[in-house]
Parts: sequence; structure tokens; C-alpha cells
Amino acid sequence: MAQVKGVLILGLIKFVKKGLKESLPKIMPMLSVDTKKYMEEHISPAGWYPYPVLPELLRVVDKVMGNGDLAFCIEQGRLSAQRDLSTIFSSVLSSNDPQLLIRKAMTIWSSYYDVGKAEMKLFAENEISMVIEDFPEIDMAHVKSTQGWIEQLLKMSNYEDVTSGIEKCQCTGDPVTELHFKFRPRTK
Repeated sequence: MAQVKGVLILGLIKFVKKGLKESLPKIMPMLSVDTKKYMEEHISPAGWYPYPVLPELLRVVDKVMGNGDLAFCIEQGRLSAQRDLSTIFSSVLSSNDPQLLIRKAMTIWSSYYDVGKAEMKLFAENEISMVIEDFPEIDMAHVKSTQGWIEQLLKMSNYEDVTSGIEKCQCTGDPVTELHFKFRPRTK
């Protein structure tokens, strides 16, 4: 079974407990017994935890805070990137070259997940794709959260008019998961 670094689950739990405290009574009954256990226990940021906990939390938060269409997962990904890129991964933002920026960002993947491989393909100066391979358990809620994370990375790196879409997903039977992004350098 795939595993995810505790820092991702912890970040989502803190988001729920701090920012959505009034929603916590709605969220808890919707969670499986296993996921509730993680909501109530101490999570080590450096520890490894079962991957299904992350998408389950994302889906339940999306139902309570969003419309249940996983759009809130994209917003949660943006908020997560804002936190990550302002603290532990701030060095990623040191480049204005989109290819180098994305290459640096992809090194983060292996610090979060024990499966899969993420790579970026640069199509043009203002167009990239993120391709995730070898992650057959990937969940659409997680894919949308990742989509939001990369969008925010680009926005925090002096790009604007960022648009994105999911081209393929292993969760729907495709051989890889592919997210596509378009952007342009921010005008001063």
C-alpha cells in the first residue's frame, strides 16, 4: 500500500482544526474509523502513513466546505503550496526559469510519497505538463490538490494568468496521470 509523509496529513488536519473548527463536528462522523484515529492521535511530520487517509480527508473536507465536486481540493492544494513554499520549500522559488523551477519542485515529490514518480515536460515558454507515473492508487481528490499546488507554485514564482487541467489520470484507467498548465510571466 502506498504511503504518504505525515506532514501532508498533519497540514490538512491542522487546516481542519484551525480554519474549519466549526465544521469539525460535521467532518468527524463522515470519516472511517482508521482516519478518525489519525485525526485524534499525534501525527509525526516525518512519519509515513497509509495513503488512503489523505484522499479521504480531502474528499470529506470538500463535501463539508465545498460542493462535493472536488473543486475545494484545488483550493486546499493552493493553500498547502502557500504554506510549503513560504516555509520548508522556500528555496524552490529562487528561479525565474520555469523549467528549473519545476525541476526543483519535482524533487519534493519523493519527500511526500513513497510511490510514483513525477516529472515535468516543458512544451513552450508558457506551457508545461506534470506527469505522474507508477501511482495506480492515486485518487482524483489528491490529483486536484496537486493541481492547485502547482498553480500556486507558478503564481508565487512571478507568473500570472495560470490555467490548468487534468489531461489523464491513473484513477480513471489511464497509464499515467497528466496535469497541464499554461501561464505567462507577470508584467510589472
